[in-house]
Amino acid sequence: MAQDIQPTSEAYHPRDVVFINTHLIQRAMEGLQKSREKFQALLEQAELGELSVQYDLALRYLEGDGVEADPVQAVHWLSQAAELGDLRALETLARCYQFGTGVELDEVRAAELYRQCAEQDYVSAVCDLGLCYENGTGVDPDPARAAGLYLQAAEQDYAPAMCNLAVCYLNGIGVEADPVQAAAWLERAAAQDFPRAVSILGCCYEGGTGVERDPERAVQLYRRAAQQDYAPAMCNLAVCYLNGIGVEPDPAQGVEWLQRSAAQEFPRAASILGCCYRDGDGVEPDAAQAVDLFRQAVEAGYLPALCDLGLCYEMGTGVEPDPAQAVALYTQAAEQDYVPAMCNLGYCYLTGIGTEPSPEQAVHWLRRAAEQDFPRAQLLLGRCCQNGNGLPRDDEAGARWFQAAAGLGYPPAMCDLGLCYETGEGMPQDPALAAEWYTRAARQGYAPAQCNLAVCYLNGIGVETNPGQAVEWLEKAAGQDFPRALDILGDRCKYGDGIARDEARAVELYRRAAEQGYPVAMCDLGLCYELGAGVDMDQAEAVHWYAQGALAGHAPSQCNLGYCYLTGIGVEPDPETAVEWLEKAAGQGLPRAMGLLSRCLQAGIGVQRDEREALTWLQKAAGLGDGDAMHVLGQWYRDGAGALPKDREKALDWLRRAAEAGCTGAAEDLRALEADADAPQARKKGLLGRLFGS
Repeated sequence: MAQDIQPTSEAYHPRDVVFINTHLIQRAMEGLQKSREKFQALLEQAELGELSVQYDLALRYLEGDGVEADPVQAVHWLSQAAELGDLRALETLARCYQFGTGVELDEVRAAELYRQCAEQDYVSAVCDLGLCYENGTGVDPDPARAAGLYLQAAEQDYAPAMCNLAVCYLNGIGVEADPVQAAAWLERAAAQDFPRAVSILGCCYEGGTGVERDPERAVQLYRRAAQQDYAPAMCNLAVCYLNGIGVEPDPAQGVEWLQRSAAQEFPRAASILGCCYRDGDGVEPDAAQAVDLFRQAVEAGYLPALCDLGLCYEMGTGVEPDPAQAVALYTQAAEQDYVPAMCNLGYCYLTGIGTEPSPEQAVHWLRRAAEQDFPRAQLLLGRCCQNGNGLPRDDEAGARWFQAAAGLGYPPAMCDLGLCYETGEGMPQDPALAAEWYTRAARQGYAPAQCNLAVCYLNGIGVETNPGQAVEWLEKAAGQDFPRALDILGDRCKYGDGIARDEARAVELYRRAAEQGYPVAMCDLGLCYELGAGVDMDQAEAVHWYAQGALAGHAPSQCNLGYCYLTGIGVEPDPETAVEWLEKAAGQGLPRAMGLLSRCLQAGIGVQRDEREALTWLQKAAGLGDGDAMHVLGQWYRDGAGALPKDREKALDWLRRAAEAGCTGAAEDLRALEADADAPQARKKGLLGRLFGS
């Protein structure tokens, strides 16, 4: 801070002087004096019973013009004028009763006064009475009567009634829904520059409702209404700038319009502006400001803001994380039928965020949202069906929900539907349709679908095999840091499949996926360190990554870690720990782990010797097609080892299978056995050599 700046100093710089326009101040004072004098004159005339001034006097009491605002006095003079037949006063008096201004709130009395006015064909009161019938204010709701009253006033060219009638036609309130008729009435009201009609007409052009879709025309209409300081139109115009609807995207311009709209306490604008501050869209990110804006909108009763605020508490954005508070906010919005909150609440019950897990409650809320065509809820409900989570397993029902959400253009559901067609779960197996749905979602930038489509091109699932095309889709998904795609692309780089071989890049890709907690990549990265592929050999680092994957429950990582402990790769040999990890991997059905565990049991390494248990694991591994296990099983039948009798035919069968699986040693043993010769080289190796191929 500069030394000459003293915030508490009374000194000032000449440039800080504000020159006051005393003439303007004098004019303002004169205007105030005239206002007071005019009020006094009106009061005197009104007290003499002059009808023409009583209404004006009442308005001054309402607005505090020339006198201290006094709603009670306003009601007094409105009553006086109404009794003398002033319809303006009668209508305003009705509003006072409707909102409790200067008099006790009495909606029934308000509706009666509107009716008295309307019976004298006072057009604005006809519209007001229609609104009472639409909303059930002081009368029983009667949408048809409301629409009839709006029509009566609209035919007298009363713009607010035209607009209300249009809304009835848009939403089928008291009339058959008719978007074309709605647009026609909106055009008539907009011709009078009635801002609400101009703004709603813009919505029609934006969505193609009752008119041909024309986003540019929508923007023009929003701007017309916004320039009249109509807050909803400002908000709509902002959304166009944020999303590039009818204009070039301009988030900063969008934020400016949101700020103007929010300044009028329009809650939707405050909520969307909160999202901008949360996400840094058109403005510097400010999570605390986002939370403040969401709270403002919540206080105004705006349900989407309740949901947004709940998400802040769930994620700890701008507030301390409080999952229970998030659930409370989602519940509050969900119970008022806000569909996204129903979905979020269902997800919380599904995953135990801020509440005890309750799959049944999750399904209840997800179903409510799904039945209102909310695609994320349909997706989650479909997964519940296919996993039997909260309801009986039903693959076909799950696929139907995926189909519904995919039909609404939701990429995650397209991807899940593709998987149904690929695997035949809930849908007839159809690889071509699977690839088609993956393609649709992939083209919308959905990384999991891009990855699945790449796998289709790698393996010829529903499409012609095309490694180059596979790599293109993997690059797109990897560009979004999708871990599975990073790992598979790493494999392509490591082996030069569809892309130039580049082991160093493979390591980089594995690392990016592993650092996101993807266990497959942890194992692949560990193998690179173990073998020195694309990176300097570092067996201790290999063990580190195997251990990370093993702790995440990844069976190949568990097996590799067990092998390291068994053979002393990167760690001190520890047969007992080796067996623990091999048992975990074998328990998940990994054939290699089963074979290694069998050999440990056969030799009593790290575990008590048990030939029968060894045979059980070996047979399981061989049955799953593990070449090494088939080779050993063939040897055992050949030699009568491992609690098996000698059986040359079975030995030949298993050795042949192992050889066909690419096991070189099995091919040698097979040739020797077929020649009815011994294979002394297999018996000369030491125990670990025979067991582990060294």
